[in-house]
Amino acid sequence: MKQSPKFIVYNHALVIKDNQLINRKFIVIKFSDGQIKFTDFHKYIKSRNNTVRSISDDGNRRFDFVVKMLNYVFFNRQLSKLDNLTVPLIQDFFNLYGQGELPGDSRGRAKSTVEACISAVMDFLELFIKHRKRYCSLRIDDFYKLVPFRDKRGMTRQKKVPVFDVLYSENRRHIFRDMPNSAFEMLFEHIAAYHKEILMLVSLSAFAGLRPAEACNVRRTDSPLGIGLIFSTYEGEVEKVQIDLRHELCLRSDLKSTGRIKKERLQTVPLMFTDAFVESYNNYMAYLTGKQYESDFGALSINKQGRALTYDSYYQKFRTIIKKEMIPKYLASGDDETVMYGHLLLENNISPHVFRHWFTVQLVLAGVDNVAELMAARGDSSPDSSLVYLQNKGELEKQYRKVSSHMFDYFSWAAQEKNRNEGERD
Repeated sequence: MKQSPKFIVYNHALVIKDNQLINRKFIVIKFSDGQIKFTDFHKYIKSRNNTVRSISDDGNRRFDFVVKMLNYVFFNRQLSKLDNLTVPLIQDFFNLYGQGELPGDSRGRAKSTVEACISAVMDFLELFIKHRKRYCSLRIDDFYKLVPFRDKRGMTRQKKVPVFDVLYSENRRHIFRDMPNSAFEMLFEHIAAYHKEILMLVSLSAFAGLRPAEACNVRRTDSPLGIGLIFSTYEGEVEKVQIDLRHELCLRSDLKSTGRIKKERLQTVPLMFTDAFVESYNNYMAYLTGKQYESDFGALSINKQGRALTYDSYYQKFRTIIKKEMIPKYLASGDDETVMYGHLLLENNISPHVFRHWFTVQLVLAGVDNVAELMAARGDSSPDSSLVYLQNKGELEKQYRKVSSHMFDYFSWAAQEKNRNEGERD
């Protein structure tokens, strides 16, 4: 069946000085034969709150929101040109988006997501109307008003809100993150023994709190682009580990992005996880011995071709490990809690973000009760996520136990497993 044309986001990657990778987004029309036509709509997408932003900021989700709106008004409602946009069309789009009833939707959306969409689209329309005021039939006052509110610091500010009500239905699928420590131990030991290619990606999230995409950006200690991991030692013992995430760099010869750094920073591994992190690192570097990699970039985690692993590849590999290898192991474990978790995974998906969640829980259970300290450990810009963990500490204490030293003794476990398997083959 012939496909209709549609607006899509076109990503263009380029490298500037010091090998910094810059991604720029454009809005194009893609036709059924694969051809694309560039538009100038990208120039009406501005950064949130019109703030000063990093050169590596590519607009993130704001492009996706605007593209959904354009596809709806042009191809579902047959609008001939954006100058003819009306308030009812805008209202219909917001309501259908909020209730998950646009073509291709399968569920509703959270209030915060709907609000982010409204903000992005209204900012886009505001710039478009200002630029096209001689031709556009719509006026800014027609669809939004300014309402005063107090921000998190108690300052009175103004925000744009639609002049009409927007409905949303939060019947989205629950993001399944909670993992019993018994299940975590089994998964970590399994990866350390059989999937060492992603061992440091897991360790960077579980022991340093990095987001999975950020973990894919980490460089080796001998990277010509700069030391990615900084080990501080005293009398031969590592006492501090730092991870350089201060710049999002190009780590592949094909210029493909490995993943985004949400907050550029120098991240420190918490002291309680330093030994475990170093042990994982040493295990991983031993695995890398003799393997070819793109030495001009020095990515820490690489694929079979020696190129930096991308977040998409990591995610797919992780999902395969869970589905084909871990669920059967959980169901056959003999531990009631682990078996129950295995059954839950038959109906719920998890992503590599589960390790960052586990990391945060362990810090809270270990006594971190200051929001600024937890934000620093997680690399957060906003206190919202950290506050949720601190406010629910009592519930977390019921579900989890504190991390124990034996759980990281996976080298012994792997050796026993290897000997057992070799004995069975003999």
